[in-house]
Amino acid sequence: RYSVSICKTSDERFLVVRSASSETAESHLLDLQNPSLGLACACQREFGHQYDLDHSAGQLYFLTDKDGAKNSKICCMELSKIAGSNSGSWKDLWIPGPGIKLESHQCFESFLVVEAREAGVSRIFIMPYGNGGGGPVHAVVFPEMMAATSFVHTPRSQAAAKSLYSVSLGGGNQFKNHALRLHYTSYIVPGRDYLYNVATKEFKLLKDDGPPHYDPSLYRAEQITSQERGVPISLVYRLDLHPQGLRGGPFPTVLTGYGAYGACQDPGFDAGILSLLDRGVIYAVAHVRGGGELGREWREEGRYLKVKNRFHDFVAAADSLIALGISEKSRLAAWGESSGGLLVSASMNMRPDLFKAVLLVVPYVDAMNTMSDPSIPLTCGEWEEVGNPNQKDFYYYMLEYSPYDNLRMQDYPAAFVTASLNDAMVGYWEPLKFVSKLRRIKTDANPVLL
Repeated sequence: RYSVSICKTSDERFLVVRSASSETAESHLLDLQNPSLGLACACQREFGHQYDLDHSAGQLYFLTDKDGAKNSKICCMELSKIAGSNSGSWKDLWIPGPGIKLESHQCFESFLVVEAREAGVSRIFIMPYGNGGGGPVHAVVFPEMMAATSFVHTPRSQAAAKSLYSVSLGGGNQFKNHALRLHYTSYIVPGRDYLYNVATKEFKLLKDDGPPHYDPSLYRAEQITSQERGVPISLVYRLDLHPQGLRGGPFPTVLTGYGAYGACQDPGFDAGILSLLDRGVIYAVAHVRGGGELGREWREEGRYLKVKNRFHDFVAAADSLIALGISEKSRLAAWGESSGGLLVSASMNMRPDLFKAVLLVVPYVDAMNTMSDPSIPLTCGEWEEVGNPNQKDFYYYMLEYSPYDNLRMQDYPAAFVTASLNDAMVGYWEPLKFVSKLRRIKTDANPVLL
């Protein structure tokens, strides 16, 4: 159920031993200047309370969801008060506004850096230390953000478009740094490393990655929202092959998604899809519930007895691509990996007519049997995401969507399925069982390859 990690605080003063699950966390500190004192608990575990911590100049800084802060907040506490082992002495430093979800934080000598997302877009915020623990917060505005025009070519309005990029702290930052190495990437920008002067807010380009002879001006990325259920759908395509944007379709399209653990499918460059884009294929990503793109509530809407929301979202995304004329059933393929394979295969069971073909990469398709067996690695931890089918309500709910258990005598799209002998997450037998049953039960002549 719990995973254990060990790291140092950013100033290397403490060793942090953290035990965590999807629903709770507990951290213990070892003072490396005086290790004979042993481990001290920063805050005892409480179900439903997650926190992470860092240290600077005698203050502990917490990123926490306590007091109902679903999208988290920043708190601090004097190191001398750690003996209490509870969050009652924590002081709120920053409670972000609506639409901002805090995801991680890191202490530096003169300021605190917070990685977050605002309205689904990744952001970096900087908080200088003040007398009370924290000063005014400012967001880092990258040069590419300032140059954005928001002009789109999709069949929907310009208001449906969003900036599609990802930003993060780069590697190699030191605690005493007063300038930060930051990373920028997008679906069409391979990656740029900047040096950012926190005091002057000036950027210096350090590195611009990319495959040889790659020209980002040939490609475009934009985002629409599904007509039903409000699911963001990111779209990537090659401009010269689609001179009218996404008008003039339908086009061959690959739709993918994940939707689990609060994981975010942030925009990032993938050279592997260039061969598809160069053939006129549209690459689409459905940011379904269960993921964390739109905050904690978006994730909660795809957990426990709401898991089927993920599949309804994916179906709604496919329906929207067809309704908008971007694709059609005979030219739409779906792709999912691991829990994304659960998403695609369950959606395929619900609406097999939507897809011409599916690609399932080490798919998690035997949910009922895997979640019923606590001897399988990671099963117990998964109960805090989808529920324990050894309990009646979760058993009947999971039986309604478990892909293997819901294969029916009906036509299915063509399928290419892979398995792995050494995958700790998905046993090799899951895809094998799924393929064997699918071949026996389907009523069409489409190929099913393993």
